[in-house]
Amino acid sequence: MSNEELDILVKKYLDNTCSPQERAALESWYNKETELSEVHEDSGDYRKLESAIWKSLEKDTLPPRRINWPVISGAAAAVLLLLCSVLYFHNPQQAIQSVKQEDQTASRILPGGNKAELLLADGSIVPLSDAKTGLLVKQGEVAISKPEEGRISYQASAAQTEEDISFNTLKTPKGGQYQIDLPDGTRVWLNSASSLKFPTAFSDAERRVEVSGEVYFEVAVNKKKPFKVSSAGQTVVVLGTHFNVNAYPEERMIRTSLLEGSVKVISERKSVTIKPGQQTVFDTQTQETTVQNMDADAVLAWQKGYFQFNNEDIRSIMRKLSRWYDIEVEYSDKFIDQRFNGSVSRFEEAAKVLRMLEYTGTVHFKTKGRRVTVMP
Repeated sequence: MSNEELDILVKKYLDNTCSPQERAALESWYNKETELSEVHEDSGDYRKLESAIWKSLEKDTLPPRRINWPVISGAAAAVLLLLCSVLYFHNPQQAIQSVKQEDQTASRILPGGNKAELLLADGSIVPLSDAKTGLLVKQGEVAISKPEEGRISYQASAAQTEEDISFNTLKTPKGGQYQIDLPDGTRVWLNSASSLKFPTAFSDAERRVEVSGEVYFEVAVNKKKPFKVSSAGQTVVVLGTHFNVNAYPEERMIRTSLLEGSVKVISERKSVTIKPGQQTVFDTQTQETTVQNMDADAVLAWQKGYFQFNNEDIRSIMRKLSRWYDIEVEYSDKFIDQRFNGSVSRFEEAAKVLRMLEYTGTVHFKTKGRRVTVMP
């Protein structure tokens, strides 16, 4: 990253005008620099970014930087948590020194970032993580480009016939996230370990895609062409709206959360229409669908760059951390499940997130390589 690019990103970071991709690029760069801190600690770029990151962490207007783990197990641990939080936010240099000392003997697990691959109809694979911006490839009349880091875009230079339409798949690995602009102008965000299968051009009758994992949609309005999202056992039908689908294979429930507009969720047994602020919960085992209110901030936390847990059990939390940090998780024989509330940046190192959980006194972790053991 050049000095000029760094100056621009730091200014946007401090003004809270970074896109999620720019924030990811900046914070990932920062984490890599801290890993080489013995070499780069005196460099101007490192000092500037370190200062910017910590100033941003202290801003009350940035919920991703606010770490607040309400304690389940009692007042004594709550006092400990408060003291640790004060140290972390009001004496960042001391906190940095503490982290550096503790991490000297522990392997460092860095957060995920903009990583994905594009599987074309002919079976060829386009790695996107290291691809330069600009035109990537052409498929007939369709140009696939990378306008900026962390995003690709599809544009057709002419109308496509049914015979010309082929299917591509965008996949993010564990520790990856990515954005795509579909041929109709719909924008899609993919969380880690997710996939989106879509046509290079949409037919005259409908716009249909398939998803696995967690995907957020901002669908371009087209009243003549419904947009359909298929996942295991259900289909979401919309005309133009913003919604999130969480459909990881390892999760029993598929959650479709509506932020704007209206969507219809169809399964074999039931069809329901929800309004903004609601979500459907589809049980893949019983095939039943229920409707409930949802917390929009919690649903979109991943897309905005942080984790948010609302009375969430530790197994669910660890599945999220496993996907983002690409770690293996196991549980000790004496493990006792606990529930947690709080939020933390997705661009902290794994050790820092685990340490915040440990401050509650209800759970502990042992890390060996990329394997994390959860203990009471």
